[in-house]
Amino acid sequence: MNAIKNPQTTVPTSAAQLEKAKKYILLVLLISWLFGFTSTNLLDFSDPIFNSGILLIYGFIPAILALILNKRERGSWKDLKFFKPSLKNGFLAFLIPVVFFSVVIGTQIFLGVRTTPEWSKIGSPLMVVLLLVLGYPTTILLILGEEIGWRGYLQEKVMCGFGAFKGIFILGLVWGIWHMPIALQGYNFPNHPYIEAFMTYPLVGMALSLIIAYLGFNRYSIFIGALVHASNNHFGGTLLAVTKTQDEFAHAMIFNAFYIVIILVFALLWWRKTLNNRV
Repeated sequence: MNAIKNPQTTVPTSAAQLEKAKKYILLVLLISWLFGFTSTNLLDFSDPIFNSGILLIYGFIPAILALILNKRERGSWKDLKFFKPSLKNGFLAFLIPVVFFSVVIGTQIFLGVRTTPEWSKIGSPLMVVLLLVLGYPTTILLILGEEIGWRGYLQEKVMCGFGAFKGIFILGLVWGIWHMPIALQGYNFPNHPYIEAFMTYPLVGMALSLIIAYLGFNRYSIFIGALVHASNNHFGGTLLAVTKTQDEFAHAMIFNAFYIVIILVFALLWWRKTLNNRV
């Protein structure tokens, strides 16, 4: 009798998860946008000190809110997905963004949209190695400020509430538009902030969320999200730093096109996994 699932008992669980997901989404956007738009308008975002301070605080809002809500719900660290991923998927989480950025930047160099890398901008070869090796784990720690919220708290709830396939797209879209106060400052595309805020970041959010969900299927360790996110930001940011944009609009559109390809590919892979899991 214990093996029989009563449909009536699953509805409240899904409904409760849906309500928790909606509550978190509303609160994280409200609090983040209030702080983000206020701080970037009152302070000089172009100043490196203010810029770093705003980004640091902003990046930890999802985690702080998730920790508060999780504690109120009597959740544990395990409820926030703090468990070890498989070695294979952890490695792929590290590798995929590196390959992606290498292909995109390589394409842009080939098309004359970006210059060839100048590693001397970082310093000596030793400095380059230290930055790449030591900077990555540091980035992971900082990225947890977001990932505790997105993957630790929200992902399971949004998938349970909206359905696995639809839920990941919603998560990616929320994650993307969450960046709006920073993106509208032209953080990546100074001359095209609206493209960055309303096109690029939502595409990035959905693309990376699909990769993370696919690699973390069934276990959903928070560290899969942290590895993908940190690899994207650290190694991708390094490649952008050592090259120079020749045509910002083309640079943005090429990235957007590649993110659409990633979305289509991993959406298919993710859909097939969820379909097979139901069967």
